[in-house]
Amino acid sequence: MAAPPNNRLQTMLRTAVQSVQWTYSLFWQLCPQQGILTWGDGYYNGAIKTRKTVQAMEVSTEEASLQRSDQLRELYESLSAGEANSQTRRPCAALSPEDLTESEWFYLLCVSFSFHPGVG
Repeated sequence: MAAPPNNRLQTMLRTAVQSVQWTYSLFWQLCPQQGILTWGDGYYNGAIKTRKTVQAMEVSTEEASLQRSDQLRELYESLSAGEANSQTRRPCAALSPEDLTESEWFYLLCVSFSFHPGVG
């Protein structure tokens, strides 16, 4: 499961992504109990495809990317919890699986990856 966001790490990931104009950055961390690399955090900076929604205020591109990173994390947690509990509520009315671009899907799937020693 994805870890809660770390503001300092989010800032470093955002800076790295924006400085080289990448679509996203991923941070993997060692899970010492299992001896595997698991998702630590990430920052999404790519295209955002959504249905038209009414927003109370304009947000900057940077803020939109940060919000999208958080929405993707919430969507993953909702979908993974849904496997065990079909009564799980949808995390964000502004985001649904139908709204995702291919790069958002790849980013979202990376959250579920883990790597054992010698693999990858």
